[in-house]
Amino acid sequence: MKKQAVALAALGLMAGWAQAQSSVALYGVVDVALERIKGETSLARVTSGQQQGSRWGLRGTEDLGGGLKAVFLLENGFNADAGTMGQGGRLFGRQGYVGLAGNWGALRLGRQYTPMDDIASIAGTKTYDVVSVVPIIGNGDYNRVDNAITYLSPTVANTVFQLQYSLGEERVSTDPSRRFGQQVSAHALYAAGPWTLGASLMRVSDADGTTAGQQPRNAALLAGSYDFGGPKLTAYYDVEDKAAKKLSLLGAAVAYPFGATTVSVGIAQARNVNGSAAAASDDARLYTLQASHNLSKRTALYAHYTRVANDEAAALGFNKPLAGSTSSGVQVGIRHRF
Repeated sequence: MKKQAVALAALGLMAGWAQAQSSVALYGVVDVALERIKGETSLARVTSGQQQGSRWGLRGTEDLGGGLKAVFLLENGFNADAGTMGQGGRLFGRQGYVGLAGNWGALRLGRQYTPMDDIASIAGTKTYDVVSVVPIIGNGDYNRVDNAITYLSPTVANTVFQLQYSLGEERVSTDPSRRFGQQVSAHALYAAGPWTLGASLMRVSDADGTTAGQQPRNAALLAGSYDFGGPKLTAYYDVEDKAAKKLSLLGAAVAYPFGATTVSVGIAQARNVNGSAAAASDDARLYTLQASHNLSKRTALYAHYTRVANDEAAALGFNKPLAGSTSSGVQVGIRHRF
C-alpha cells in the first residue's frame, strides 16, 4: 500500500514537472569584416556586425499548462573586432523582455524591436543596406525601444499583426519634454507561398528631448518581396516627417542564388534627406551590390558594396560624408552562428 502511494506520488510529481517543462537555449553570432569607407576622407579598418550584428543571447520558455507559456529573451550586442559591448555599453542592449504566449498570441514587456523594424527587415537592415544608410526612423533611432509593451497576434489568414507602445524615457511630469521617446507603432505581416508583404505605421510623441514641448514624428513603411523560384524581387517605400518636408525613400533589389552563393543588386532614391525647405536639393541615389556564400549552415563569407550619390545639400553615406559629394563603402567578411 505504501509502495503504491509512493508510486502515485512520484507519478504526480512527474506529471507536474511535465506540465511545467522549461527550456533555455544559448545562441549567438560572431561577425567581422575588413572594410574601406570613403566620405570626407578614406579609412580602412576591421569592423564588427556587418552582415549580422555580433551578439549572444539566452531565450527560454516554460510550459504553464492549458496552452499558456512564459517566454523570455536576453540578447547582448558586442563588437567582435575590439571585444567591447555594443549599444552604448548596455549588458542586454539588443533585447531584454519577458512575457506570456498562448493561442491568443503573445504579450511581451521590456526592451524590444519595433514593429517597423520587423517590416524593414524585408528590405534588409544590414549596415550596407539602404534603409540603414539613409536611415529611416524605424531602423534608426527607433529600431528597438525601452519600456515597451508589445502584443503579437496569432497567424490569421497568413498574416501576423503586432501592436507596440513604448513609455520612452519616463520623465517626470514637470519636464518640458516629458513625452520624449514615447511611441506607438503597429504592423501587418503577410507571408504565403512566394509572397512576403508588410506594412507598418509609427508615431513618436516627441522626437526631440531638448526642445520644450512636443515635436512629434510620424512614419509609414511598405515592403514586399516575391520569390520567382530563382530570382527574388524586393521593393520598399518609406515616408516620414523630417523638418519642413517629408523624407521619402523608394527602392528595389533583385537577388539570385547560384548554388551556395547569392548575389543581390539594388537601387534606391531618397528625397528630402534633411527635410529642408531651402532651394538646394537634398536628394540622394543609392546603389548596392552584395554577395554571400554559405560554407555551411552556420558559416558564411560575404562581400558588400554601397555607393551614395548626394545632391547639393544631401550628405548620406560613410565616414562623415560631404554634402554634394559621393560616398562609398566596400567590405568582405565572415559570419558564424552558434
